[in-house]
Amino acid sequence: MQNFIFDSHAHYDDEAFEEDRHQVIQSLRQKGVCNVINVGANLERSKDSIALAAQYPFIYAAAGIHPGDVKDAPADYQEQLEQLIKQPKVVAVREIGLDYHWNVEPKEVQQEWFVRQLHLATEEKMPVIIHSREASQDT
Repeated sequence: MQNFIFDSHAHYDDEAFEEDRHQVIQSLRQKGVCNVINVGANLERSKDSIALAAQYPFIYAAAGIHPGDVKDAPADYQEQLEQLIKQPKVVAVREIGLDYHWNVEPKEVQQEWFVRQLHLATEEKMPVIIHSREASQDT
């Protein structure tokens, strides 16, 4: 079977896959998945995505911070993210954007983080994958 599916947004590092992660990932190739971008939603998940990408030749990583996670970002998040996106197999700045559905973070805070990550991606010439929920006008 030829592999034609490119999964551009996965979370195989999630704890839901603790029991059978390797089996699930190995089965992807037989099901037609040629490549996967595993997405980090915060620093730790981005690091987990990078580690997962290092284990499998067809998995790549994206690093960034989800708008709902900006409240937990450490003061040096931007510097840490700059280092993460320079890692091998990191192909995008991801899980960035605006999420007004859950109202976890004030809009202004989400917008500030979104712009910061957009600038970083531009400086590093990295593509972005945008998360936008009930925020299309501001996005």
